[in-house]
This record gives sequence, C-alpha cells and structure tokens, in this order.
Amino acid sequence: MKLITEINEQVNIITEANEVGGKNYFIEGIFMQAEQKNRNGRMYPLAVLQKETERYVTESVMKNRAYGELGHPDGPALNLERVSHITKSCVKKEITLLAKQRSWTLRTVIL
Repeated sequence: MKLITEINEQVNIITEANEVGGKNYFIEGIFMQAEQKNRNGRMYPLAVLQKETERYVTESVMKNRAYGELGHPDGPALNLERVSHITKSCVKKEITLLAKQRSWTLRTVIL
C-alpha cells in the first residue's frame, strides 16, 4: 500500500473562545482537490473524491475519529503519540474540499 501525501501551506489559523474562558485553535484550508494535478503529480476524478470523501466523513469525521499527524506519517497507520489534530468538518466548494481541523500542536507552534 502506498501512502499519498501532499503539503499545503494555504491555511487560515482561527482562534475561538471556548466555554471555560480558554481558546480553541483551528486550521482551515484545502483538504483535497479534484480534476487538477496536485504536487505529487496525481489527478483525481471528481467522482472518486466525492465517493471517498463521503465515506471518510461518515466513518471518521462524524464519529470524531478523523485524527491526523502534523507533517507526514511514515505509513497509513496513525501513530497516536503523534496526533496533532482532528478534522471537524469538510465542505465541498466546487472541486475543492475544505476542512476545518482543531489543532493541539498548532497551539504550541503559534504561541
């Protein structure tokens, strides 16, 4: 199995107050794009990304299990010691899927 990875530096950093007076940190940006070549030289058809996105949202995002690592993991298995964020939502905008992710590691990077 090959791990597909890509870097995207076009993200917004969002800070929101939480119910206990602290702050929640979010990053928001492009999660996936269809019908155009990515930095890995791959192009994914819209139908394929829609199907896989629906599965990912149903099986992971909606169940609060869409964890990720900051940087590129060594393989497809998630290393729980390196978890840095959780994807909270995915929104389709034309051929781009935007994700809002709550980040714990980001807080330590920007503070």
